[in-house]
Amino acid sequence: MKIIQLCSIVNIYLILFVVSLIDAKLQCDEVSRAFKKKGSVDYNVAKKCLESFPFNAEYATKNIDAALHTLSHYYVFFDRAKEKSPSGFTYQPVDLERELTSLRNKFLNQIMTFLYTALRNPLFKLKDGHTRINNICYHHFIYDQKLSLYSVITTDKKGKKKQVFNDKLDPSNNDCEVTEIEGKPALQTIIDFASDRIAYSKDLGVRFNMALAPSLNVFSQQFTLRGDLPETSSIKYNLSCPKNKSSTIERKWSVTYEDKFIFAFDNFCFNINNITALSFNDNFASSGKVTKSAPSDIFETLKSSIAKNFYLLDDGKIKVGVAIINEERQDLIDALKDGFQKLKRKGAKKLILDMSNNAGGDISLPLFLTSLLLSSKQPNSFPTDIIIQNFTVSKIEKNFNSKGPNDYDLYSPNFYLSFPSGNPFKNASEFIGSRKKRTSNLYLNALSPNEEKLLNNTSSFSWTSDDIIILTNGFCASACAVLTLFFSEVHKVKTIAVGGLLDTQMSFSTFPGGEITSSNLIMEFAGDNFTNLPVANALLLTIRESYDMDINGTVKDVLEYSYKPANYRLYYDEKNARDPSLLWLEAAKILNNKA
Repeated sequence: MKIIQLCSIVNIYLILFVVSLIDAKLQCDEVSRAFKKKGSVDYNVAKKCLESFPFNAEYATKNIDAALHTLSHYYVFFDRAKEKSPSGFTYQPVDLERELTSLRNKFLNQIMTFLYTALRNPLFKLKDGHTRINNICYHHFIYDQKLSLYSVITTDKKGKKKQVFNDKLDPSNNDCEVTEIEGKPALQTIIDFASDRIAYSKDLGVRFNMALAPSLNVFSQQFTLRGDLPETSSIKYNLSCPKNKSSTIERKWSVTYEDKFIFAFDNFCFNINNITALSFNDNFASSGKVTKSAPSDIFETLKSSIAKNFYLLDDGKIKVGVAIINEERQDLIDALKDGFQKLKRKGAKKLILDMSNNAGGDISLPLFLTSLLLSSKQPNSFPTDIIIQNFTVSKIEKNFNSKGPNDYDLYSPNFYLSFPSGNPFKNASEFIGSRKKRTSNLYLNALSPNEEKLLNNTSSFSWTSDDIIILTNGFCASACAVLTLFFSEVHKVKTIAVGGLLDTQMSFSTFPGGEITSSNLIMEFAGDNFTNLPVANALLLTIRESYDMDINGTVKDVLEYSYKPANYRLYYDEKNARDPSLLWLEAAKILNNKA
């Protein structure tokens, strides 16, 4: 009798399992149809489809082993990440080897979604925007609540901070104060989210800005616009609105998928037989194209536009030029040079560099701009360094003895200059230095002959470091961070940070690490034959670190771990959050009055 009962129970579980698979297949079909039409799906439909892929222990082990090998051999902050955060930063030490080894030994008998979450979590703890792992089947979903929150500082005696938002679905909610989120105080909820769930800055104030509007790039508005599967299908907001109106709204997630990955997703990811056999590894680094908001009437009356992203503030006394630099692309060099020349011809005596929402890019742009605006005899970059393994020495020697590779190679001495002389390396041994896992210190040698020619043919500007001020909302990342830090540290240009937490200092830049690449590319550079990440995974990591340096060339700490708060501070209010020109006016006052 007991045997019969046991068999019945087993049969019931088998039936439930089969029904679950069929249901998941139906959900995936619905997702596929919607994405083909560029439509959205319900949160629960997407979740059930994502969780339907079966767990594969061998596949999981290969992913973990490949990630650990790559990080331990090439991630420049692998050891530094274990140390306590410097004062001013807020993050936890991360022992990547211990965490990934522990994960491997567990052989998590879970769904595939759990594996990707478990792999990403240790990397998210690093708060290094250059280092993350993405899977094409899981991490290009877009979860949108069709509203954006922003933080303002009121003018009352308490300096109270509010969470206010713009609602794309119900504009009548615009400018209501959000008092609670899921029954908890709104402000603290956003702070907790920025602390635990945002990975792209070591400064909590910058992460707080990234959780909200008016940040305008792929890393922004992360509380209501996410790339990872949210824990719940909706979020409840308690609102306090004008005329004593109060209400509670529950906003569901609208789920879509990034257009450029839909073909791969639809052709591979819905077939559960392909999910552990797919070979689609590539560098999926985000380019972060910035969305530009339309200028308001006030915005237009305050200045005259003289070129795209270049403006002139004229109060009848001192003309101040404004340059918005929100991308770091090599093909922008001519346009930037022309813009600064036009500001010069229009009589701009001082200069505001608005570097907000700049996700970085080509390292040659900050080198060019430093040479263009603040020329100096020394190389216009911080010293830098890479990790060298025994098997990369022969690659370095081969690269040096060649005439110089046409394509960039991390291990080619021809792409660097010797520190501190700024001269080309005489031989491979000089580049390799005393080793101890690292090369001797290097300078980047990234300016092309055409860029050098452009500099030589451009008349000099009269602006000095005292005539320039940098304005950012903290999200000035990667190459942008290198530029602003070099201006600030070496040339003593003053900086302004906008937003963040009340009465708390905030960085004006984020993740200046050095250089990002994908695991497959770094192994190609190094000649590493270790098996790379399987299937449609892309591991991105920081492979070169930059060092703080003063005007005398004295090398200090690693920039990624150096807390650099802005000299001045501005906060968002209901007007300047929508109209950045009001922030420029405040920056101009600081620039004209600073010592």
